[in-house]
Amino acid sequence: MSVLGVQAWKRWKPRERALGVSTLVVGALCLFYRAAFVPAVERLDGIYQEIHIHLKQLAADRRMVAQREEVSRVYSRYAHLVQAVGSDEEETSRLLGEVASLARLAEVTVVNLKPRPMETAGLAKLYQVEVETESSLAGLARFLYDVERSPQLLSVARLEARQEEKLQSPLRCAIRISKIVIP
Repeated sequence: MSVLGVQAWKRWKPRERALGVSTLVVGALCLFYRAAFVPAVERLDGIYQEIHIHLKQLAADRRMVAQREEVSRVYSRYAHLVQAVGSDEEETSRLLGEVASLARLAEVTVVNLKPRPMETAGLAKLYQVEVETESSLAGLARFLYDVERSPQLLSVARLEARQEEKLQSPLRCAIRISKIVIP
């Protein structure tokens, strides 16, 4: 303290000194509370929340591990449907053959059948073909139903249909059929 501060301190009455000391102590305690205690408590709350989240994740992971054998059993039953047997060209030709045979069964006339480039999405490969057809509405519905129910896991990605103004004219369609393969 400076000389002036000491002289002022000596002039204070004992009651004023006690009040000054208690004010400094309360101020120091408030500063400690805001600077050290509150951040520590907030950090502990954050840690407890992280622990709670990790415990939930751990419980979910334990459930998954417990189901591992069941998943492996079911996967082995369907593995032949999702694994590529050959190269990309072989898989594309297999897809083209499957689409052509489904069209024949549904009595749909295939006007044009052309493959699209293979795309990759993570581990999966997406094979697609563009099919232009002519058929009746019933034949088209049967064809689409057969495509969706195919054991090759095919799906219709896009469908455009149009019919000329003549009453008996066939329904012309442009269909994109896709197949996802997980090697």
